[in-house]
Amino acid sequence: MDDSRRVRQYTVPRWMIDECTAARERGDWRAGCAAGRVTVGFADAGPVADLLAGFAPDLVRRHLPRSQAGSGALAGGGRYVLAPDGPVTPDTMVLELRTSPWTTGSQRLTLDAVRAGALGEGRVVPLPPYLWDARRADELRAVSAAADDGAWTPQAWAAAGWALDGVEESSWSRAGLGLLPRVDPGLAARELRRVAEQFGHRSWPLWRDLGGRDAATPQWHLRLELAGGGPRVAWGRQGAGPTGLCLYAPLLRPPVDDLVPLASVVPDGFAEEEHVRVRCGADWHRIGVRGGRLDLLDHTGDERRREQALRAFGGEMSGCFRVESAWFGGGAGLPRRLREYRRDLWRRMEHGGSRVVLALLDAGLDPHLRDEHGRTLLHRIHQFEHAELLPRLLAEGLDVNAVNRGGYTPMCEVLAHEAPYDLVLALNEAGAIPRLAHGGGS
Repeated sequence: MDDSRRVRQYTVPRWMIDECTAARERGDWRAGCAAGRVTVGFADAGPVADLLAGFAPDLVRRHLPRSQAGSGALAGGGRYVLAPDGPVTPDTMVLELRTSPWTTGSQRLTLDAVRAGALGEGRVVPLPPYLWDARRADELRAVSAAADDGAWTPQAWAAAGWALDGVEESSWSRAGLGLLPRVDPGLAARELRRVAEQFGHRSWPLWRDLGGRDAATPQWHLRLELAGGGPRVAWGRQGAGPTGLCLYAPLLRPPVDDLVPLASVVPDGFAEEEHVRVRCGADWHRIGVRGGRLDLLDHTGDERRREQALRAFGGEMSGCFRVESAWFGGGAGLPRRLREYRRDLWRRMEHGGSRVVLALLDAGLDPHLRDEHGRTLLHRIHQFEHAELLPRLLAEGLDVNAVNRGGYTPMCEVLAHEAPYDLVLALNEAGAIPRLAHGGGS
């Protein structure tokens, strides 16, 4: 399994699937949203009751496009329309699903009920029902079976019935056309016909990104159109601003539907006989992990206290304690097996939110754990449901003004990631220093 597929195992863990399914089966869509980390932005569910009856947060979370950073994080700033079957008019009530801005790093989704005519400006993508409605999930297999996961060349597009309007093979690699090799022409034709019939528009802009760093209007743009009964690719200079309904290239590829999600909230520690061996003085010592907590198996508590005192006076640390320092400080020197385990912990927390962090802490995770950049849980509090987690972290004794390897404090991270004002206020009330230091400057 390649790295991108392995990472996606974290995005919808087994506990989330089980809880979303149980809530849906008993008709409790709000509980399903809570389990799926979806913030509901409306009170009156009546106008969208049928849409909510099939809405599956675990299903849609599994198939929403991901960023290209390799973490499995959702593509930020996306807006998606979940519409009923049949023609959609400006007065049709729809669900609008949004991912958090890419700057925040949060994996929470937001769900609102709106009239189709009140979606406002900005790119918004109609989601195929089989990606969000549990009642239509069987269609996913048919779509996956029909998709062509091969080389999507100009010849493949022509063979799929597309007219390439003004598109020469020699220009296939140019900026706007660079999207086409990433799109399944058969799936694109199917989706174009579906949205054209449902929304009444026969010409749809095709975008690579919706709300991230690449969202600026390009000089050239692509459109997928129905003309004379068949699909056509057209491209030219961008006219009006990037607003309104559109098609999204990452959703016009074969859906990923063969992943095995993580089975538990808390990862197993090393097996009793498993350990990492490190050179410590003249000997080889063993290091294990239990419940997310590093375990120096060949050192006593007194030895640890002496080493900590030596470290405080600038003394050189022995092998086991250098590993412990790298585990908490994010520096070099951490054996590969421990790096993998720590990376697993952080991915579980990033995608599972405060619920998973709290479960790990209850199971014995050391709250002072840092990631490979030396960031504490407070440095990454903007990724979690902070109202639940922040009081626990402060009670555990985390330093609200600790710095990571780059010199950033938690407050600096929060502001850099454009976190909500209530989180900024909460950190300030906890004693975060307003003057933010970075690299010795301010």
